[in-house]
Amino acid sequence: MTKKLVIRAILNCNEDVFRDIAISGSETLEELHLQISKAYELDSGQMASFYKTDDNWVQLEEIPLMSMDPKTNDSMKDYSCEKILGESGARLIFVYDFLAMWTFMIEFIRSSDEIINKPEVVLKYGERPENAPDPEFEGHGGTMSGEDNEEDEYGYDEGDLNNGFSSEPY
Repeated sequence: MTKKLVIRAILNCNEDVFRDIAISGSETLEELHLQISKAYELDSGQMASFYKTDDNWVQLEEIPLMSMDPKTNDSMKDYSCEKILGESGARLIFVYDFLAMWTFMIEFIRSSDEIINKPEVVLKYGERPENAPDPEFEGHGGTMSGEDNEEDEYGYDEGDLNNGFSSEPY
């Protein structure tokens, strides 16, 4: 018998927006992908991927909707929810629609021996924005927004990049 899992899908945005989805542990990540898109009322039929993470939400190995490498069969349909998300501390990143970049943090909430006939949303909190929030990327030296003009490894700051160069054609 497989466990009933409750998985939380948290939308990566400034507001608190999440959905708790009850799903059988024997269901695949492909089914979880469909349930997340339904729970958030996203356009169906878009490409998506799950990404394994560490404890700090650092993106690691990709689990795509469809395998693009004929040598490997690793895709969402090859992993059960219980195998990947069946215990405390389990988490994934989920990216839906690679043009819009809807990004979610997926985490295990709880499990039980209860039998579940079909997946369902058991808790809905917050409203999904109309458009996907811009992903925020940070790295060494600040954000990509240009707010931090720290010097790079060559001693130039962001404001110096065009100094000494003409925009005139040769």
